[in-house]
Amino acid sequence: MNLDVHPFKCLNCKKDTVHRLLRTYECQDVPNSPPEVWLVECQRCFETRIIYPSDRLANKEDDIARCDECGNWKMKSAKCRICRLAAGYETIKRKVFTGHRDYEVDIADL
Repeated sequence: MNLDVHPFKCLNCKKDTVHRLLRTYECQDVPNSPPEVWLVECQRCFETRIIYPSDRLANKEDDIARCDECGNWKMKSAKCRICRLAAGYETIKRKVFTGHRDYEVDIADL
């Protein structure tokens, strides 16, 4: 498993967060595309997505740190999401479409 981490703007949680690089895909045979794309996982909402490496927030690269308590990757100024989840201050929510409307439910309720 690759442990490279980089800051990106997350589309799901709408914040500048640390994303862990899971895999790289070469796309040299696709016209008008970069040489590779990355599969990354947001360390705040844990959503995965394909992203261009050029979308990385280069000016925030030095703001990445490990949590002193659990060792998870986080931005220096932010509170650690894993520690907040473990303490019960936050829950992970998912959007669920029922056919009529969207609901946001806790993962524990699924």
